[in-house]
Amino acid sequence: MLKKVLLIFVVIVALGIGFLLLLLRNIPYNWGHHFDFINELNIEIDSLEISVCDERTMLYAHSDSHIEGNIGVPEEGSPCDVNLKIFSNNEIINLEADSFDCYNCDGYHQYILQKTGARYEFLH
Repeated sequence: MLKKVLLIFVVIVALGIGFLLLLLRNIPYNWGHHFDFINELNIEIDSLEISVCDERTMLYAHSDSHIEGNIGVPEEGSPCDVNLKIFSNNEIINLEADSFDCYNCDGYHQYILQKTGARYEFLH
């Protein structure tokens, strides 16, 4: 009797795991593009909004005021205009940025935030 119950339990668990794996395999996941933002503005940044073409992503500063994260980038339409909206102590600063033309590039990206605008760099 115990062997039958254990066998039924193992079969149900195996079917459940198989069903979950089937579902997860069919759900597309977009990792995005990882960006670092180097702050040379000499202000404390709370958060920023980056717009690449029509894709907007909001990123928040970590406890050490470092800002990084994955952003959405459109598959088509490159090169894209990039605009940054910096939020700092109830003040909003709009920065023009170098254009972005690197969909699905394997590497890291960064923008250096300066008073004259944001300069793009591709890192390895």
